[in-house]
Amino acid sequence: MKMKKILFALPFIISSVFLPVYAQAPTKPISEHKCTSNPCGNTATGEDPQEQRIREGEALNNKIRDSADDKNRWRTIPLYSDSSKPNELSLPVVKTAGLEMRLDPKLGQLTFSKTGMQQTFLIASPRGTKNSSCPEYSIEVIEASAAHALIRKTCFRAEYAPGRYSMSIEYYLYDAETAVMRNIWRATVSDKKAHMPDAKPTPTLKTLPNGYRFDWSGIQPSDSPPSTTTIHNSYVRNIEKVGEKELLCTNLSAPKGQGIEDEMCEGGILPRVGDKSIKR
Repeated sequence: MKMKKILFALPFIISSVFLPVYAQAPTKPISEHKCTSNPCGNTATGEDPQEQRIREGEALNNKIRDSADDKNRWRTIPLYSDSSKPNELSLPVVKTAGLEMRLDPKLGQLTFSKTGMQQTFLIASPRGTKNSSCPEYSIEVIEASAAHALIRKTCFRAEYAPGRYSMSIEYYLYDAETAVMRNIWRATVSDKKAHMPDAKPTPTLKTLPNGYRFDWSGIQPSDSPPSTTTIHNSYVRNIEKVGEKELLCTNLSAPKGQGIEDEMCEGGILPRVGDKSIKR
């Protein structure tokens, strides 16, 4: 999440070599790497090398944010829960549709918005929640359109109690028409030395006339012995008896009529905090 420098020690000579700039969230300058002369003798402009690297990284991030290449933006710029700058907590998702995503770590809320629409979901515990198993996390876009998004939430390793650890990956399907965001894949590990339990292959969605289909087969990461999990689920828009729209999950591997919201759909639906019509 934070960019680090690599030091190379050579016989009789000590020199600092910094990594090239990547489009990642910039880190704060580290005091021990400040220049000892003014202007700095290590750069042509006299600027501190660490500060120069941060500035160039921010410029590259801004260039990617402003570009029309949505997929490159998704691949390159996650939203981090420990960020504080407003521009680091929002992301254009589909530029042509005006769809944007914004994270509020203080409240644990994720908002999708475009002209005339704003939908907010509770995706995490508010920042500072005691004994949270996911105090620091990132949010990434895997795929999206004007009507939906597939989101990956990565919970970094945390010691939520003495000697007890947790690390997890969750994938969420967001549907704008029903204003629903629900979990479609998740894995959690508690071994301190475990690798990040991501899905391989990366989940993808097939768009249906009235919803989505999710097909996935792979090794399900867990603390238990490895096992293969196969998922064939559909998520279809439906109108409840009270008149509200929902995104109904059906396990397509179950006998006909028996797979509606069964154990293969147990990921759950995120609480919706607000659903507002707005003018911009």
